[in-house]
Amino acid sequence: MIDELQAIADQAHAHWSVITGTPRLVVRRENAVFKVETNHGTAALRVHRKGYHNQAEIESELQWMAHLAQCGIVVPQPFATNGGPFLAQVQDHDGESVIVDLLSWLEGDPLGNAGKPLSQPEQRITSLFFTIGAKLAKLHMASDAWAIPADFKRHALDRDGLVGERPAWGRFWDAACLTSDEQQLMRQTREHTATFLDGFSRTPLDYGLIHADLVPENILINGSHVSFIDFDDAGYGFRSFDLAVALSKHRAEPAYAAIRRSLISGYRSERHYTSEDERAIDVFIAMRDLALLGWVDERSSEPETAARVPRVRAAALASAQWLLNQ
Repeated sequence: MIDELQAIADQAHAHWSVITGTPRLVVRRENAVFKVETNHGTAALRVHRKGYHNQAEIESELQWMAHLAQCGIVVPQPFATNGGPFLAQVQDHDGESVIVDLLSWLEGDPLGNAGKPLSQPEQRITSLFFTIGAKLAKLHMASDAWAIPADFKRHALDRDGLVGERPAWGRFWDAACLTSDEQQLMRQTREHTATFLDGFSRTPLDYGLIHADLVPENILINGSHVSFIDFDDAGYGFRSFDLAVALSKHRAEPAYAAIRRSLISGYRSERHYTSEDERAIDVFIAMRDLALLGWVDERSSEPETAARVPRVRAAALASAQWLLNQ
């Protein structure tokens, strides 16, 4: 599989003449990301997973990122192909089309790694989360100010996208790793959670374009500067979902309460954030756990994902029980 991905990445030079080096695989998650040198410095070459996003959806993601960069928000910027578009289609060994794109490489170290404690002192951690909150608020404001193109296509993490018949990240209540009793628990949780979301509709929460995947690996730290990468899961959603994801991997941290306060304070330093939005954070943290179960279930045949199933399953079951008790 690695050799096949490399063969796909090696075709990119035909579409981006700025590429001067050989692509080197650095991470394989939802997409395969290669590091490659160009005439304009280091870049990230993404080989997109087949069947996740179509061409229109990926073009929309890149348009949004280009807009954010124009607003002064440091995010990866897409390179246009030789022909002008932001992406290209190449052929795999079966002759099927695979979408690739080229983004500027951002310097910095990940905030952390999922499943591992943060290594920074508490004062440094809380300071970083204040900055993360402020940057996230600016991202949301820039998104609201954008005249979204008529052909813009991204998924929505609304009621249907989270607990509908075909949620964006999979039917978590049908996950194969669950027993029949656990699947029944998840179905009850799904119905209960839908009621929560209906209530949010009556008391509208802030909603718009969100990153949707601010896990520690997607937050880069470079001195006092914070930047966000990997907009592959970005789309429409509740703004509190973005804050929830940023917090979800840190619940076991001794300084979690301070982390949560700092993130919200940073957000409020740049943008209005209601008490109703804040109260929704814990619900969305739990819902993120459920969504992640659906995501890993659809990819459980892949070795990298299969290793995560026990941890994701345990977190989802705990969150389902918490939701039912609300």
